[in-house]
Amino acid sequence: MNPREHVTLSVSGFGATRATRRVLLDWFEFLGGRPGEVIYVDGGSDLASTSRLAALVHEGLIDRLELLNPAHFENDFHRCYIQEYRSGMLASKPYVMFVKPDTLPFRSGDDSWLEEDLQSLDDPRVFAITLGHLIAPSSGTRGGYLTHDFASLNFSLMKRESFTLAMYAEIGPFIESDFRGEFPSHIRCEEKYRRALIEWAWQSHCNRHGLVTLSRPESCDWTIFHLNKSGGKLLALRDRYRAREGVELFFDKPFALYRPPDKGLKKLGKSIENALRRVRKGGR
Repeated sequence: MNPREHVTLSVSGFGATRATRRVLLDWFEFLGGRPGEVIYVDGGSDLASTSRLAALVHEGLIDRLELLNPAHFENDFHRCYIQEYRSGMLASKPYVMFVKPDTLPFRSGDDSWLEEDLQSLDDPRVFAITLGHLIAPSSGTRGGYLTHDFASLNFSLMKRESFTLAMYAEIGPFIESDFRGEFPSHIRCEEKYRRALIEWAWQSHCNRHGLVTLSRPESCDWTIFHLNKSGGKLLALRDRYRAREGVELFFDKPFALYRPPDKGLKKLGKSIENALRRVRKGGR
């Protein structure tokens, strides 16, 4: 059996666009084919978005789709962690690959990468395989990977049992309260960043048990970039991303969002704007 048949691709998001289908297909290409299962949990989007997602179900690109009444308690920007949690709990395969619909993969070669990553997860000290654009630089290297204590929902591959264990060990009472109880007191972050609860819980679990996460060093032949765009803007950036325009500027950089260098009239316009700013500043 191909390794990808043991993997659930778990996606959570809000506001599906015409780019959503293309992003899913890019992940299938990255995996070398369709994974064993595709889960999509939507956070309470409008009818146009949910219609797009339903069409992807009927096309066979999504296996299980969870929709939410837009008036529901969970439909809140600051409670997106509920959809992220559910996207993992709905998975039925032994491995879960979390991705976001505004994150794009690219690889040329490395056809055995998934098999190698799954083998790496057999190391009891390894919690997840993630990407290099995290909250801090790598802490070291291990077996050709970069090491971290953080895993990103933009891309993380882990054993389903590891996900479940971390969730109930770190935020079990909050889960049992249907996410209506007190926010876990040991998760210390600014209130505006509480929406990243799942990632904070993963980091807490790694630190509590001395675990690491791993990422592959990025190159022109291997990148996983967060774009933080949707629709036509995402598709336009995707074209430049796949053409490898300026990708080397972002290799393994914390917090990096892919923005290729300006060109043509846009580049000229920015040069003029910057020159005018320097003149104004010098005249003060």
